[in-house]
Amino acid sequence: MMVCPYDDSRVLLILQTDHSRIAGLLAAHWGNDQFAKLQPYSPMVLAAQEHDSGWWDWEIKPSVNEQGYPSDYIGSIKHLGQGVWLDLYRRAVERIATRDLYAAYFVSMHGEALLTKGMGLLPAMPDYTGDAAVQEFIAQQKELADVTTEKHLWTNFNLMEVFDQFAQFVCNRYPFNNQARKNGPTHTLSDLAVPVSPERPNVTLTIAVLNETDAVVSPFPFDVNPFRLSFEGRLVPNRPFANQEEFLQQFYGGERIAINYKLSAA
Repeated sequence: MMVCPYDDSRVLLILQTDHSRIAGLLAAHWGNDQFAKLQPYSPMVLAAQEHDSGWWDWEIKPSVNEQGYPSDYIGSIKHLGQGVWLDLYRRAVERIATRDLYAAYFVSMHGEALLTKGMGLLPAMPDYTGDAAVQEFIAQQKELADVTTEKHLWTNFNLMEVFDQFAQFVCNRYPFNNQARKNGPTHTLSDLAVPVSPERPNVTLTIAVLNETDAVVSPFPFDVNPFRLSFEGRLVPNRPFANQEEFLQQFYGGERIAINYKLSAA
């Protein structure tokens, strides 16, 4: 989950599963007279929507870190415990594969990308490939059969990373113009190359946040303008917790707030 500053006494928790739903919504509305629609549509939207759904297994009963604070998603492969993160993604891929093999393939690729600097797309990310358990995970994921051509596969994988980075940017701050949280993508999605169409070169998206709820996206890749996004956060005290049970009482009973943002074309 994302642990965001809220006020002097509380932090805002955004579940990775809710972040994943925002990524799916971005994918569902991707494409207009400038940006190509997703091909194939429903498997790609499903992949974006479920790319972090493996976190559900952990987020139904999340834990605190060694200092007693809620565990943030940044660096979670290390601080969740040996093998926990890898198992979350492994089970998610297996579950999605029972419904849509194409979607599962891209969720698998995303899991691998989180361990390998985005497979080269995001060089600022950490590289975990020196870990033997990570090497085993990657080898297992490559057992999924190829389901598309190499060129189309890479374009769709690139788009998966765009949806993830964009959804991180949206969910990583509250209000929208809050600069307190330093982790996560930049306003140019960490300069990630964004596919436009087979006939046009990739571009860099810029998200210019205007105020607490609104941002301008340039160039604008969605089929609705303005594009409204809504998700939920919960508030817990900003302090170390004495034990797991004390944290869970605050987590389950924490005040929920509705977060509503608006994306517009320039």
